Amino acid sequence: MKAIFLSFIIFLSGCGLVKIELRDITPKEEARQKKESRKKEEPELKTPILLVMPVKGTPIKLQRGYFIKTPCAEFFRSVDNGKVIYAGDDIKSYKWLVMVDTGKYIAVYGKAQRLFVRKGESVKRWQPLGKVGQSGGVCGITFEIRDEEGAPVNFEFER
Repeated sequence: MKAIFLSFIIFLSGCGLVKIELRDITPKEEARQKKESRKKEEPELKTPILLVMPVKGTPIKLQRGYFIKTPCAEFFRSVDNGKVIYAGDDIKSYKWLVMVDTGKYIAVYGKAQRLFVRKGESVKRWQPLGKVGQSGGVCGITFEIRDEEGAPVNFEFER
């Protein structure tokens, strides 16, 4: 009887009439301990990451990164080798946005006017990714560094 009921549920889920959702039922305490053990394995960065600026201009510190004020005709470039994991304009506050996973961190370039890359493309260091956009009458891009989980990472530009 159980086998018939199970096959009926699987049939209905295949037709799209029923959704089957699998959940992790690990107790919260175990999940927290696993997360803490992962944090202990990874060395914490005491000093900020030093990066080249993706475009020549004047960096203005923001809460999560920098807005780099620059002339409107400039192109912004990749700060490291990596793979484009997002390129689009779905996030309204960022306008055109590119995210590049370098393996060490995720570089986020926002408020672009035009993009030259697509999701899935491999990019080389200093390769042009797009053209800077205009925000509030000022041309430039926002630039952020995130860890693999999407949390902002402390970084500075090389002088």
